[in-house]
Amino acid sequence: MFRTNVSPNDPAEEHPTIGLIGMGAMGAMYAKHLSNAGWKKISVCDIPAKFESLKLQYADVPGITVHQDGHAVSRISDFIMYSVEAEYIDRVVSQYGPSTKVGAIVSGQTSVKAPEKDAFEKYLPPDVHIVSLHSLHGPTVSPEGQPLVLIQHRAPDSSLHLVENIFRCFGSRFVYLTYEDHDLVTANVQAVTHAAFLTMGTAWASQRAYPWEQGQYVGGIETVKVNIMLRIYANKWHVYAGLAILNPFARIQIDQYASSATALFKLMLAGDEQGLRTRIYDAREQVFGT
Repeated sequence: MFRTNVSPNDPAEEHPTIGLIGMGAMGAMYAKHLSNAGWKKISVCDIPAKFESLKLQYADVPGITVHQDGHAVSRISDFIMYSVEAEYIDRVVSQYGPSTKVGAIVSGQTSVKAPEKDAFEKYLPPDVHIVSLHSLHGPTVSPEGQPLVLIQHRAPDSSLHLVENIFRCFGSRFVYLTYEDHDLVTANVQAVTHAAFLTMGTAWASQRAYPWEQGQYVGGIETVKVNIMLRIYANKWHVYAGLAILNPFARIQIDQYASSATALFKLMLAGDEQGLRTRIYDAREQVFGT
């Protein structure tokens, strides 16, 4: 068992072996920051087809060893993080979870946690610990000062403290939640917001014109709306698909969003100007007050 206060400055033989399964954008971001911090034993893998290219990519990166698959990583790692899309987490954990080292700590970096929780409880051996996490930012954003959610699901305090020390080098702000609280907060903050901005982008794309060229969306809050829309569309599609489809709390809100949008569209088609004004102003008062 490792000391909970182990740090990258300790001798290499005292370092836990950190395993990363999935080397997409977020997995690569984690590997980069852990290596730069000085952790000496980082084992990584992706799908077997990427093995040779990953070996070349990380050949000269200190502390990182590339393995053929998740079995090799799981067997030797003291801390394992699955960094795969939420829609694939069940299949990947079912494949590599049984190979998890006895007493290891297992985590996941999925944006929606319900499928991850189900997969971990279903396929991980009972003699391993679960402390999940989620960096609430994209792979191109510095983690310093950003929220990093920690979920102590099936683990003693010592396992949580070890995970805290592994990621203290990120300079992130730790936020402690349960799996359910995480998905509820994510649904409240991101799901409907993203749906709204994705809808704006779809509308502007259908018009085959950039919003800043039309003269209607200039200055102030309109500039903010356009910039957020562009940032969302620049990210990976699976993040938003997972938030909207796989998050059980988000489904309720997405359904209500679609219902409200349909009701507004019907008022427009009917030419009911007064009904449309009443509904919009009532919503404004509910959100912003009088």
